Amino acid sequence: MTPRAPDRPRRRGARLAPAAVLVLVALCLRAPFAAVGPLLGELSDELTVSTSALAVLTSLPLVCFGLLSPAVPAIAARLGVHRAVLAGSVALAVGVVLRLAGTWGLFAGTVLLSGGIAVVNVLLPAAVRAEYGPRSAPVLGATTASMALSASLGAGLAQPLATLSGGAVTGLALWLVLVLAATAGMAVLAARRRQPADPPGARLSVVAVLRDRVAIAVTVFFGLQSLAFYAMLTWLADVLEDDAGVSPVGAGALVAAAAVLGAPCALVVPPLAARRASQVPWVVGSSIPTAIGIAGLLLAPGAAPVVWTVLYGLGTGLCFPLAMTLILVRTRDVAQTGRLSAAAQSAGYLLAATGPLAVGLLHDATGGWRPGLTLLLVLLGVQIAAGVYAGRPRLVTERTRVESEQPSTARP
Repeated sequence: MTPRAPDRPRRRGARLAPAAVLVLVALCLRAPFAAVGPLLGELSDELTVSTSALAVLTSLPLVCFGLLSPAVPAIAARLGVHRAVLAGSVALAVGVVLRLAGTWGLFAGTVLLSGGIAVVNVLLPAAVRAEYGPRSAPVLGATTASMALSASLGAGLAQPLATLSGGAVTGLALWLVLVLAATAGMAVLAARRRQPADPPGARLSVVAVLRDRVAIAVTVFFGLQSLAFYAMLTWLADVLEDDAGVSPVGAGALVAAAAVLGAPCALVVPPLAARRASQVPWVVGSSIPTAIGIAGLLLAPGAAPVVWTVLYGLGTGLCFPLAMTLILVRTRDVAQTGRLSAAAQSAGYLLAATGPLAVGLLHDATGGWRPGLTLLLVLLGVQIAAGVYAGRPRLVTERTRVESEQPSTARP
């Protein structure tokens, strides 16, 4: 009798292949714009454009994410989730190439690749759910970790790639290799899946989700944790230099170390948090390190700047995968996951774009960082309150005519 054992590795490989593709796609979602900040000086010299004008490139992606995310579920309803992710990956690749066309190409390419990233950002949780159903949490954790690693790689490899290619513009274009590999994998994944008929409510607008209080709470939590993270990336180095006496090089290294903590956190949080019906303990526990870190910077910045920075980074690193997990466990199907993801990311990235601006304006108005840090602590309190509400074991309910005609599957 022929043994069946060799079939098991083959089946396991087939089961892991979609996860590998989605992790590779996630690895492309931060590096192309995270690489711009470290190269602003070189780009200014190459293109003969002021650094202040080029600084707009660092906020363009976040604004694009916020403005475009609400339209993504409609794209998914028309193309299917996998094909929409593929379309976003193609737009990302074209945007990276367009950056080679001088100053106008750099701005136009950034807008185009940001649009592609916005599509994939929103639909990645839905694509994971479509592939793995109730066992989605570990794969969601892996993709979220890949996104965090992407940001770190983009910032860390920006200068080496520019040196390797002989210029900042061509250095940015080298990310095309990774994007093309991810796009090819996504093309294979999309080709093997037939687009199903739209489920009831699949073409509902994002606004339909936001009629539900649980969805609003998830959105607020996602938005405020994004604000805390991008405020850290934008201003923490300056806070450490001005208030804690850390050198510019040391401050930059501490911020980089804080940011990279998101990768291991993302591997752990989703599978563990999704095991429980309630995520309230996770909301409170993940927010405490951020609170201690900000309070330490506010009250005694020079006492332990390394500790405050690590705690700040640990807290934001825990909260982002937790926010993604809430999107997954508070929704009932792939279409609703996509709509809640769109709503949360739209508000989240608009807040992320305006939060650092508010902290900077407070610094300019007062000459210090204490008012900005106080604002972050107050907003963290709102984030915890929203997270506690979102973390309770209830599903989002979209009270629409379409759903009222369908049997409810929501848990009480």
